Amino acid sequence: WAVVDESSRHLLQKDSSSWGEWVAERPEGDRIDWYIFAYGHDYLAALQDFTKVAGNIPLPPRYVFGYWWSRYWIYTDQELLQLADDMRMRDIPADVFIIDMDWHETWKPMDERLGHDEFGQRRGWTGYTWNRDLIPDPEGLLAELHRKGFKTALNLHPASGIRPYEDCYTSFVADYLSRTTDYDGPEGYIYPEQGWTFKGNETPVGREGWRAPVPFRLDQQEWADAYFNSVIHPLERQGVDFWWLDWQQWRESKYVKGLSNTFWCNYCFWNDQVRRKTSQSSWPARPLIYHRWGGLGSHRYQLGFSGDTYSEWSVLQFLPYFTSTASNVGYGYWGHDIGGHMQHKEKQGPRDPELYTRWMQFGVFTPIFKTHATQNANLDCRIWIFPEHYEYLKAAIKLRYALSPYIYDAARHATESGVSMCRPLYYYYPELQEAYDNNEEYFFGDNILATAITAPCGPDGTASREVWLPKGEWYDMAHARLLKGGKAYKLSYTLEQNPWFVKAGAVIPLAPEGITNLQEQSNALRLMIVPGKAACKIEHYEDDGISQAYERDFATTSIEKSTSGGKTIVKIGPRKGSFAGAPSTRLVSLELEGVNKAPSQVKCNGASLPASAICTGGGRTTITLPEAPAGQALTVEIK
Repeated sequence: WAVVDESSRHLLQKDSSSWGEWVAERPEGDRIDWYIFAYGHDYLAALQDFTKVAGNIPLPPRYVFGYWWSRYWIYTDQELLQLADDMRMRDIPADVFIIDMDWHETWKPMDERLGHDEFGQRRGWTGYTWNRDLIPDPEGLLAELHRKGFKTALNLHPASGIRPYEDCYTSFVADYLSRTTDYDGPEGYIYPEQGWTFKGNETPVGREGWRAPVPFRLDQQEWADAYFNSVIHPLERQGVDFWWLDWQQWRESKYVKGLSNTFWCNYCFWNDQVRRKTSQSSWPARPLIYHRWGGLGSHRYQLGFSGDTYSEWSVLQFLPYFTSTASNVGYGYWGHDIGGHMQHKEKQGPRDPELYTRWMQFGVFTPIFKTHATQNANLDCRIWIFPEHYEYLKAAIKLRYALSPYIYDAARHATESGVSMCRPLYYYYPELQEAYDNNEEYFFGDNILATAITAPCGPDGTASREVWLPKGEWYDMAHARLLKGGKAYKLSYTLEQNPWFVKAGAVIPLAPEGITNLQEQSNALRLMIVPGKAACKIEHYEDDGISQAYERDFATTSIEKSTSGGKTIVKIGPRKGSFAGAPSTRLVSLELEGVNKAPSQVKCNGASLPASAICTGGGRTTITLPEAPAGQALTVEIK
């Protein structure tokens, strides 16, 4: 059981504004506000009811489950475009480009003598004006990245409000003052005629028309409305797809006692996007922010950024536990800095390519797949600068994209059930102590069990990993063999091998080979069927991948697999439902993993398939079915 005590937290009070509700103080008085969850070991039911009370886990756009490129580095627009071209030229799939804080102006000469800005923050961290020395044509850069298949996010540290040299300053001030006559900031702020002085009453000189900086007041509705209308929305109209909201300054609002700045920033940036849905016939893009954890309820504002980590094996060892247990409060969309963000001062040196490889392999089975590092020349994230490890790193990215339909199915399931895609073993085996003890393992969706290699290879070129497998049979993907569950194994892995296991007999939906991003619709679907006699039934989910229409417009396909008397039968139901851009036909292929001999006969809806539809090699047999209408059921018999 658990008790969530909300007695001291602020309320969200309904109002008539476009926000629909806003922060409010609790009424005074001796009262408690408790939520008691008493479910014994029925963790799945507890999570479902928790999200009924606290809000569901919204479905992100499909592209967020692709590969994200990010690095804190001073890039010009041409260098960013070259990075995009380098990835496409090398056939490295990718979907997201994050541009760190140097996209905007980061300092002005008048600030140098102060060390910190007017609000006591690191000079230059807050900014909204493009650095045109680096990016002379922002709209052109973002449009070209879009053309190359990349969505773009910008890093944002909003703590220092709106300073006078920002391009948006004049429009913001006019907008804000048109909404309120109750401005109560420090004397001298905003009103240009009053001026403003530095510490020690040192008035700046040589600055005609000096105007005062505006303090950060996102907790005030009029300020927030002006901020989004005159600062954020113009940048989004230039082509910014979403924001990396990197709040790391003071914990609580300076104006509303006890209000978490992190939580409230997340709330406002998220709900600013929600309120754009003006009617059921208007479906804007799904809300999306990348942010820091702000406490219980943060699952409503996916996605999460876990913060700056050291590039060390011990950090990688902690992440499987850290990622899966966040699901216990619905926070199922953690994004980590794959490879580690920084190095200890006493451990400076070139990035460890083996650690980077193992981290990338682990990242395949995490919600958000993002490489990132700080402004350190040692920590280059480009996988092609590691020639001996390049193919392993690229293979991990390719595997991530292959699994994208399975991942998206798990994401929809999280929205409907409250159960995130990364799940501790004890969700399903709550009475077994092994399910709690083996906390470096977790379920990734319904049918995959994942872990990580967290130590370097020994002299024999392998690293060992002890794995406990729950009852039943499991297919060891790295070693292409069935293993009996209910026991632990000590397994060895070469650098090219990634430790993941699939329930015997399971069907895993895969993306078509050769995809470069997750933004395009395809009528092709691969179904990987692993060895094992166990029956399997899954529901494959599809939608337009981008809009809030998923709340109403989507499609599902039932897929069943059974084995009996030397025959495997796969039933693919008709697509039920529809969405904008849904392909009218589908091209399905079955990949029989671990089958090295072609079947003697394959029938689809009673008709035998020609030998040309069957291909054996690479440790599997692939059966390509005839292209068929999406609304047609298919039954495949394999002998």
